[in-house]
Amino acid sequence: MDLLKKYKRIIKAVFGVTIALIIFLTVQAIYETDNWKPFDVDFNTKDHIISAYGSLIGGILAFLSILFVLYQVYEQREQILIEKQETENDKKQDLKDRLLLLINYLGTLQKDIISHGKRMEVFYKAEQNKPADMNTIYFNANKNFERVVEMDVLSNFKAFQSFYKNSTEDWQKLFNNLYELAEFYNEAFKDLKKKYQLHINDKVKTLKLISKDMQQFLNGISNLVDDYKKKYGAEDYLNHPWSHIANEYTPAHYAYLEEVQHRGEVPDFRHISDALLMPFIEAAMVIRNEMGFDDLGSRKLVEMASNIRKKIWEVETYSKQYAGDIEKQFTSYFNEGNKNLNELIEIKESIENKIM
Repeated sequence: MDLLKKYKRIIKAVFGVTIALIIFLTVQAIYETDNWKPFDVDFNTKDHIISAYGSLIGGILAFLSILFVLYQVYEQREQILIEKQETENDKKQDLKDRLLLLINYLGTLQKDIISHGKRMEVFYKAEQNKPADMNTIYFNANKNFERVVEMDVLSNFKAFQSFYKNSTEDWQKLFNNLYELAEFYNEAFKDLKKKYQLHINDKVKTLKLISKDMQQFLNGISNLVDDYKKKYGAEDYLNHPWSHIANEYTPAHYAYLEEVQHRGEVPDFRHISDALLMPFIEAAMVIRNEMGFDDLGSRKLVEMASNIRKKIWEVETYSKQYAGDIEKQFTSYFNEGNKNLNELIEIKESIENKIM
């Protein structure tokens, strides 16, 4: 480009000198004519001067036409180079814009990973501390990971190639690691959400069954007391051990339900298992050892209480196992400062340093 401009300046200078030469020769030809007047040329006596002047001027004009053609060629060439440079600049700006968009996505991904990691930590600790409770976690409804994965890989590769061509960094490894991390976290979020939904659905189903069993147990308690009352009369039915422990359980259970309702909470199955069902079973075992089961349904009530405790233990065990899995994933991939997240941040900062 600079060389073309230099050639154009030379042509302009030569053109100027040539014009000056034409003026100079014309003036000299005029001085060769006595009593010169405009449009009064003596072709008879001055033919040799006019012929020589005409030949010289013709040659000079021919030379000027060549210079003009050369100038036009250089002018067109310069315009072509300018357009080519503009195209290259537009292409480079497009590649830069792609990297800026990528940086924006990576910044959002970084925030999403950290914020979701904090929610995971709260969730798995709640599952470990109160595994029978309906602990929940929410997932952001965004597609930033998919957007990174679905970006034109070839264009992004060219963008890295353009801005890292003079760098000592292994940009190809950087590029590959970027897509590996994006694809990993994209699938990790999907897998977490899928497993969470399966866990919650199974837990809700199990807790509903436990609630149903609890209601059947309470109905069985009431039926046993009523049966004793019918069989032994209103004055004597509570003197029988099975009727007595059944009659004591019902008010204790409903008192607890009223208490948690007053606090605006939900019943804690672990409390029901340890503070209500377990004492009932222990008292029942003492009676069984002393006098055995009755024929009004005491055996069935004890079995129901035991099965409810077993189901509560199973849901707690499953929840703790699931919480342990969440804790491992949190520590490895979603905890702020973990290796994978740090690598993602380093890639983002590297790209920023190249284009800013």
